[in-house]
Amino acid sequence: MESSIAQPFNRRVLLLTEVIDDPVEMAAAKDLAAAEGWIVHEPTEDEAARVEPRRRALKIEVRLRGARHGAVKEAVRRVERLAERARLGLWVRDSVLLTPPRESRIPYWVRLAQPTEGTRTAQRVLRVARRLDGSHDQRVLSLPGPQRFDVAVDELSASRLGGHVFDPAVEVVRRPPASAGDGTVPSLDPSHPNDFLKLCLQTALFLGSMLGCLLGGGAIYSLESPWRWSALPLALALAVPLGILAMPAAWPWCGKAAVGLGFVLFMLYMGCCLAATAPDGFGGFLYLPLPLLGGVLVAAAFYGLWLALRASWFSRNLSWIIPALLAPLYFVLPWFGKLLYTFYLTIGFDIPVDAVPVTTYSFMYAALKPVGLAAAFALLFLSVAGWARHFYWVGSAAGGIPALTLPAVAVVYVATALSYGILTVGSTWSEAADAVQKGRAPASFYGLKGKLMCVRPHEKDIAAYGGPVPTDQAVLTFGSTGDRVWLWGHQASGSGEARWASMSVRLEDVILTPAPSGGNCKRP
Repeated sequence: MESSIAQPFNRRVLLLTEVIDDPVEMAAAKDLAAAEGWIVHEPTEDEAARVEPRRRALKIEVRLRGARHGAVKEAVRRVERLAERARLGLWVRDSVLLTPPRESRIPYWVRLAQPTEGTRTAQRVLRVARRLDGSHDQRVLSLPGPQRFDVAVDELSASRLGGHVFDPAVEVVRRPPASAGDGTVPSLDPSHPNDFLKLCLQTALFLGSMLGCLLGGGAIYSLESPWRWSALPLALALAVPLGILAMPAAWPWCGKAAVGLGFVLFMLYMGCCLAATAPDGFGGFLYLPLPLLGGVLVAAAFYGLWLALRASWFSRNLSWIIPALLAPLYFVLPWFGKLLYTFYLTIGFDIPVDAVPVTTYSFMYAALKPVGLAAAFALLFLSVAGWARHFYWVGSAAGGIPALTLPAVAVVYVATALSYGILTVGSTWSEAADAVQKGRAPASFYGLKGKLMCVRPHEKDIAAYGGPVPTDQAVLTFGSTGDRVWLWGHQASGSGEARWASMSVRLEDVILTPAPSGGNCKRP
């Protein structure tokens, strides 16, 4: 058997292949399989007799990471693709997914015997110390069911594993609880009809209980009838069944009840919160499946992201990838924020960005929302790639995410940030200009607050850049950083047609006062 270091896997597919009966072809097939991280096994006599004449049998164990559905098909595709790419005379004859047998087992724990010397207080302190430092659980023997306590004691007495000798004078074997029966199976087997039916019923009961608790919380919040409190005992009655479904069978019933009670109370609280935000009280709360569907989609996105990043190049290099991604943000956020301010002020109102008092933190604040949204879209794209990797829709030869994914994520990130930022700035500028033209102060733009001011010049004729300054109607200003102030308002052109434009005057030439409601600055 030949092997090489392989990537992490959770599926094993064994393939019986037939290779041209030639030492060169056989050596090439073994070398290529080992280079891919697959395990090469020598076939048995029966398997070797199955292949065609002038062929030799070769067993290859392909290791994959992903869903069980489609694993055999993906393994066959990879082997055939490797043979085609290498011009190798190899064909897949048979393939099977290797699954370990599901066996019930019973653990027999070896514990230190109860201390008999010293006072009772000293004995209790010693028992607590043993549980805390781990010396109480240093050995466990796991045997297939049913319970065989005498066999376990005999095997422990005869074992010398790690040089440890079982001493009945200082150690005792803890008997398994009576509820252990013939042993515990790790989980239900979905391939068995009865187990699959149990899984379906448990899932339906869990989801139905969760929906019922949410509706009960909404009823308690929204309804005014005293009967609304009848939903509380009905919801609390679900605590024990939910705890039994969610927690392992070895847990005591009180622990299961406590977990179920906490879940029920949390769902009731969430139902009250959803009912409080519903537009039409309890009637609007009946649209509960919509937020539940949104929660399912968010959970699916996070799980897909985990599928994409686990056991991948990203997870193996997180120690330097995260600092490398965070370091440029200090320079990218101010630059992108200034770009958005340029679109808003310079392109929208024709006012230079440097002429307005804006700090670096305001630039960063303006860039956070579009950059965060772009990151969410990029992670969503990566989540889809994770689901595709899990179900073998696309993938590299090693089972990772395709090399095109990273450039695609980068393009999605940049395009989303730019498009959303620019569209948001355009919409904000349009609303601000419309508000000023109607005599109202515009909304704040990421902390930049524009004000409507009345302009009163010290002299009749003053020097103004951009045209005459209107004195009978309010103008918009965002402040000043020097001896000049930029204004945006309604001014008459030389042809007699009115237009909205920017203008700049020296502060020492004018007096700026807050405009009254409506923006009318005419003196009585």
